Order: sequence, then structure tokens, then C-alpha cells
Amino acid sequence: MIPVTSPDPVSTPPAPATSARPPGDWRLVLDGAWQLTGHDRRGPDTLALQAQVPGHVHVDLLKAGLIPDPFWRDQADQCQWVEQWDWTYERDFQLPADALGSWVTLEFAGLDTFAAIELNGEPLGRTANMFVPHRFEVGGRLRVGRNTLRVRIDSIWRHVEGKPRDAECAFENQERLYVRRMQCTFHWDWVHRFVSAGIWRPVTLHFHDRARIDDLFIGTREISLAEGETTRARTARLRVRWETELKRAEPTTAELEIIDPEGVPVWSASCTIAPGRKAVELDATLSNPLLWWPNGTGAQPLHSALLRLVDQDGVELDRREIRFGVRTVSLERLADQPGSAEELRTRALRAAYPERDGRNGDTPGESFTVRVNGQRIFCKGANWVPADPWPSRVTTEHYERLLSLARDANVNCLRAWGGGIYELPAFWETCDRLGILVAQDFMTACAHYPEQDPVFLAAMREEIPAVIRLLRNHASLAWWIGDNENGMKFDCEDPATAGRRVAEEITRPALLELDPDRPFVPTSPFGGRPNNSQTIGDVHLSPFPADQAGMNRDWRDYRRWIDDSIGRFNSECITAGTPSPRSLRKFLAAADIADPHSPLWYYHTKDNPYTDLRQFDMQRVGAEKLFGPLVSPAHFVARNEYVQYELSRLIIESARRQKGYNQGLLFWMFNDCWPATGWSFVDYYGTPKAAWFAMKRAFQPLITSIEEHTEGYRIWICNDLPWPCVANLRLQVQPWSGPAIYSESRSLPVPANSSFVAIDIPRWKEIDAKAAVLVCDIETKNVPPHRAWFFHGLPGEMAPPPTALSCTIRSAADGRSGSLELRSTHYARVVTIDSEVDVSDNYFDMLPGEVRLCDWSRATASPRPASFKVSCWNQET
Repeated sequence: MIPVTSPDPVSTPPAPATSARPPGDWRLVLDGAWQLTGHDRRGPDTLALQAQVPGHVHVDLLKAGLIPDPFWRDQADQCQWVEQWDWTYERDFQLPADALGSWVTLEFAGLDTFAAIELNGEPLGRTANMFVPHRFEVGGRLRVGRNTLRVRIDSIWRHVEGKPRDAECAFENQERLYVRRMQCTFHWDWVHRFVSAGIWRPVTLHFHDRARIDDLFIGTREISLAEGETTRARTARLRVRWETELKRAEPTTAELEIIDPEGVPVWSASCTIAPGRKAVELDATLSNPLLWWPNGTGAQPLHSALLRLVDQDGVELDRREIRFGVRTVSLERLADQPGSAEELRTRALRAAYPERDGRNGDTPGESFTVRVNGQRIFCKGANWVPADPWPSRVTTEHYERLLSLARDANVNCLRAWGGGIYELPAFWETCDRLGILVAQDFMTACAHYPEQDPVFLAAMREEIPAVIRLLRNHASLAWWIGDNENGMKFDCEDPATAGRRVAEEITRPALLELDPDRPFVPTSPFGGRPNNSQTIGDVHLSPFPADQAGMNRDWRDYRRWIDDSIGRFNSECITAGTPSPRSLRKFLAAADIADPHSPLWYYHTKDNPYTDLRQFDMQRVGAEKLFGPLVSPAHFVARNEYVQYELSRLIIESARRQKGYNQGLLFWMFNDCWPATGWSFVDYYGTPKAAWFAMKRAFQPLITSIEEHTEGYRIWICNDLPWPCVANLRLQVQPWSGPAIYSESRSLPVPANSSFVAIDIPRWKEIDAKAAVLVCDIETKNVPPHRAWFFHGLPGEMAPPPTALSCTIRSAADGRSGSLELRSTHYARVVTIDSEVDVSDNYFDMLPGEVRLCDWSRATASPRPASFKVSCWNQET
């Protein structure tokens, strides 16, 4: 229900007065409590409440009890009125007399979205872009003592009514094409509609004394490496650029110092700066610098650079410090050579699936390989989406949680998808530190944007250079992407491709000027006729049918579907599954969870406009096809969790067997924007889903996998380590009870960065889902062991007898960590550990008589013992 009465107005405590202005640059942060008033643009209703900045209106309304929890069941529908209202933020702050002689800039790091700003009753300007900072010179408008700052944010509908609505646009929400804000919360196939408003990033008054630094950038142009050396470069040539502004013609010096990760100054420069706005570009050469590497291939040392402006008396006027990594990144795009294994694979795929690649004819296939410091990297990861519909409330701790889960799952690459936001500094700083490469989309997605509209083009001309400047210092930023799927129905060379005008007239020139050493891809997917070729460039492709006829097929070929879905670089690969019951209970009622056909499952799964089946039906039917009829609510949830595990592990194993042809696998998607039951590997609450554990295991640096062929089985070893090793391989045919009926062990040399068939064994009639499985274990020093398994038939046909599980729990003295020791009498299918703490492994099978150790941990010490419920699908009752 829309509130129609106004609560008592709230008073905003002013910022404390500053007794004296310090020398040089200083700042006053205007975050915290503000007064918020709302006005229904369609009628007389108003309300007032206290707000927090940074923040969003929905979050403040929820805190004040003026909207229900929008994540519980279908209560999001009761929150849709918010986008029809105009909202005004206001606060007072105090200034001392000696602040008024300063050169002062008011900066809003983020305003969502159509805002008019007033200071002491005088208009400063208007904004229309959520993604970029907005700055205003306000020195002549400030007062001694009390000042009042007001920000009025219009309903988006004031700015989109009357706009054309005939453009092709996923989800038919064409109004979003005219609003430079987070696109997915206009409704997407994995998040509800939440069009909000807010001062979503910090507000700061910057006081300058004569001079200021506007920008500082350091990028790696090239490195030289000694033979066999990967920790350090012999030399690194850096691009150093800064921009300054000087108000008065007084002697002023810019001093730059580069400091290595061990705290040692390694390079410096200084120059006199002239009045006005000036840019300086220099080359810096470092000797023996430590190199930054992606997760799993080396360390992530970060250098720092400090730029200071000082006057002739040595007084510091401004400073800026950044951190950066010394590394190069390139995209290798090589045509298949005649007669090569790659060309044969390309021809086979085009012959088998002409609907995917038929228009490419005899055009050679083309690779898509990321190279870091000259070394080919097999990219393992997923797509990243905003972690909340209101990103102002995503904390540094939550970024740390999610990205640590990525690192722990052996992820080395995330794609920051183009319908979200340019993520906050905490995201980037954490990726830099953890070694997670980021492919960054510019923020347009799944539509034909109005590239003939001068207002839209002007917005992009402002946004793109600003974003490049914001992000380009980060070592984790690997390559730029023009958009998400705007050009997917066009040939890659077609000048009429949606998004091409922005990419070629705005984005590419801006990158050549501001970030020339980082790769740029005009759209994703990109390559072939049309874009989205499996054999040229990157591809967005699901291995599984998305129509009723496909779902009705016999799924015994599901492994072949997976093998045939692997392209040169799968930048979106889809699997789906539900969160754990523990997470489901946070947003669904028990009756909803118990009913496989409850409308609430569909409400929290959403639907894709390009399929003729509902998204949740595809997930549910896929689970039934693999695991058989779903006979109870608990059975239904467990199978819908595990279906994503099973398919994800097989996709990863297949992609890694095809390493060389395929050089990257990014799932759709890593995290969730709201509580959902679909594609993510980590749910909205930061809890790993079953598929996260499959990702963690199959993305390990060294794995084995099993491939069936007409006469037997190929045992593969896949090594992403940049160095060779010796691996111990153990192969066995394991019935459901008792010892293995066949077993052999081998010690094998494994080349660096390789994928090859280690053993080819004949077919065993016993390897059948009803009788036994083929199991292969691999291990080497300093790398976790890995297990692969294979059976004929469908997973639901596996028939191990009931087994007894035992679990011994051990805890450290502080209650923060411990271990579990698990034992099973017979083969245990899908051992599942339900707990409020993190566990190192979950959703795994156990062999008869096997002892499995799992670690557990939680963030803080607790006197309360951790609780665990351990079960498996064939547990004795």
C-alpha cells in the first residue's frame, strides 16, 4: 500500500564545524544522515523520513517500515510505486570562515539518476547518469556557518515519457534505453524490477590551495623476460600520465615516486607545472620488477605511485596515491592453420551444427586466447552481476566474501556484465589483491540503443572516458568489451551492427587516447557471421535444449551435448540450480518450497524472452530427466540443487580436455542480485550453491577426466600450472560395495600448461550406472587431489545400496574452525553437509569404506558449537 501521510520531519545533524582550515588540500565528507522527502508525481501524496548517504530510497523505506521486505515471497510487487515518485535529499553542514577563500569542488561520486542539485538555494546543475562522478565548482556559493545542500531526484518517467518504444529490447522494457542507470533492475530474467533513486556513492567537498591533481595513471607498455623467469621481469616499460590544474602563476612542482611492493622507491621524476589544466606523459623503466599474475599462475605484488604538488616553499598542495601491477595483457586471435587439429574441430562443429556456424562457410576458425606477461592463460570463471538491486548497500566485507569464494574456487577471470554497474573501488581492489582478471563490459546490454539520438550519444561521450579513467589503473582489468549481446544478430563486419557506432566513434578512440595498452572487443559475443560463432572468437551458448521438443528428448546423450557446446572461448555458459534449503527458507515459505509448481518458484527464477519454456520448468525437467521422478519436497530440492553440480563439472572437464581449441570458460553467472533459484554459483546471501563445489574441484590447477569413445575410455590429465610436475594417477573400477574389481596406479610426467590423454583403456562391461563406476584420482605436490568418475547411463540409474554414514566433529579452541571426519560403509551418493559455517567440500560421492576429511570455518569466534547435518541420497533410514 502506498503511504499517504507524512511522518514527522526528521532533523539532520549538521557536520561538525571545522575550527581552522589546514594547509594544502583537504576535504569534508558529507555522508551520513540526510533528510529525505518523497512526492508522488501523479497526486498529492508525500512522506518524509531519515535517509543514509550513500544509499538508495528503497533501503531507507524498508528501514522505516514503509515498504515490506521486497525479497520475501512476492512482496516485491508491493514496492513498485517507489519509481513513480520524486525524491529530495537535504542536509546542512557547517564551514569555518577561513574555508571560504578556497578553491572548492563538490563531488557526487554517484547519483541515481536524474538529479537537480542546489546549494544554499542556488541551482548548481543537473545530472542524468548513475555511472560517473559529477563535480561542481562551488567556492563562491558557500557561507560561513550553516550551508544547505539539496538534491532532487526525478522519477525516471518524467524523462522517458514520449520516447520511441519500438526498438528491439530484451524484456520489452524500452524505457531503460534512455536511462543511464543499472539496466538489470528494470527487470531481467534473474532479478525483479527495482527502479530506485538515491545518492548511492559518497558526497565530498574538496578544498584546494592553488593547485590540484585531476588524474594519475600508470600502465605497463611492455616487459622483457629472462629465459625461464616468471617472478620478475628483466625490465618493464611503464606509461606514466598525470593531469593537474593550477589556478595562479606561482612556482609549483609535480613530484612522482614509484615504490615497489617491498616498500623500496624504484623510480622518480619531477617537473614544473604551468597555470591552467595540463597533462604530462612520461616513460618509466623499472629494473627487475616483480610481476603480477592471475590466480593460480603466480603472485599478485602491487607497486604504488605517489604524486605530490608542492610550492616553492615545499608546502604540499595536493597528493594522489595509486596502486598498480606490472603486467601485460593481450588477446591472441590466430586463424586455424590448414590441416591442424583446430581446423578439423572447426569443420566438425560446422558440419554437425550448421544452425550455429553455417554462414561462416570456409572462413578459417579463429582463436580467442588471453595472454598475461606473454603466457597463455586458460580463463576459468564466470560472469559477475551487481550483488544487490541497490548497490549502495554492498559492503567491503561482502565484496571480500564473494571474491574470496571466487579465488577459493580457483577462478582466475570474471566478466563484469554490461547490464549492471561499474563496480565500486572495493571490488577492484580485492580483484587486484586476489589475482582475478576482469573483462569489463561498458554498460549497455541486450538491446538496440538509440545511437541516432544526440542526447544518448552525448551521455556516452561523457560516460566512457570517465569510466576508463576510473578503472584503468587496476591490474585486474584485463580487457574492455563494448557491450553485452547488442550485436549478436549481426555479422562481425556489418557496419549496421547495433552498438557499432558507439564502439567505433566513441569507445575505441577514447581507449586509444586513455588506455592504449589494454585490449578492446567491440561486443560480446564477437566473431563470425553472425556474432556468436562457436568457431570464431567468443560465444554465449547453452549445452542444453531450451524448447519443449528438446526437453522431451532422450537425455542419455547429455555428455555429447556438453562436448559439442565448447567453443573457442565460452564467455557465457549456462547451468541452473536452486540454492540450499537453508537459503530458500530466507525468502520462501515452507509451503512454497514443498510445491514444485508453486508460482513463487517461477517468481524468483524469472523467464528468458528467447525461449518457449519457462526458466524454472527447464531446470526442474532437466533434473527429472537426469535423476528420475521427484518423489518428495526434500527429494525435489536436493535434485534441483545437484543438477547444476553435475552439469557444471562435466562442462568444465570437457572444456579443459579441449584446451588449445578452447581457452576460456565463464559461466553465467557467479553471484546473484537478489534471492533467486537459477543460474548463480553463489546465492544472494553469499552462500555457495552445490555447483560452486563442482567449480572449485574441476577448476583446480591439475585435474583428471574420463572420456568415453567407441572402444573404451580415455583418461585425460589437464594441467593449468605454468610449470611441469609429476602426477600420481590411480584408476579403479568400483562396485557399490566392497573393494575395487580393478585397480592400477601410475606415476606420469605432466608438461606445463597442457591437456593430453594419459591412458587409453578398453571398455568394461561392469562400468554401468546400475553396477559400478570408473574412478580416477590424481595428485601431485602442493596441489589438492582431484577425482573424476564415469558411469554408463543416466545419474538417476545409479543404484548403490543403503549406506551408513558416520561423522566425527573436531573444533579448535576458539570455535572458529575445525574438521569433519566422514566414513561410509557402501558407496555414498551425494554426501551433503548442511551447516551455518563454511565447509571445504560438499556434495561429493564416497567410495565404500572411504574416510573423507573436510575442514570447516567461520568468520568470527563463537562459544556456540557449530552444528552439522550430514546426509546422502542413499542413506540408511
